Amino acid sequence: ELFDAMWIHFFHNPLLDSYELKRGLNIIYDLDMVPEPAVLEAMFRACRRLNDYPLTIRILEGIKNKIPKDPAIYQWLLQEVQPVMEELGIVTPDELGLHIAPDGKGPLPY
Repeated sequence: ELFDAMWIHFFHNPLLDSYELKRGLNIIYDLDMVPEPAVLEAMFRACRRLNDYPLTIRILEGIKNKIPKDPAIYQWLLQEVQPVMEELGIVTPDELGLHIAPDGKGPLPY
């Protein structure tokens, strides 16, 4: 709980710049955990504040790649943050077709 509060505070900092945002995201990604929905919402809001929409897609891709054997967790996480995603106009990589091979025959090999 204290861990989540620390990261929410970090991403809500109005002085946060693009470099620090990416540094924070890298630290969280390196940890052996999936961020709580409240932390993910703070990440999305920080990306919006800095006008970095592509980074929101990278965040979702990173989370999806982190838990490939359990897609239920990814779906639950999307369900929990759906109101914020709709508010900010964020779509998933799947909705953008980023995980479909160019020939249209299934997912990308990586």
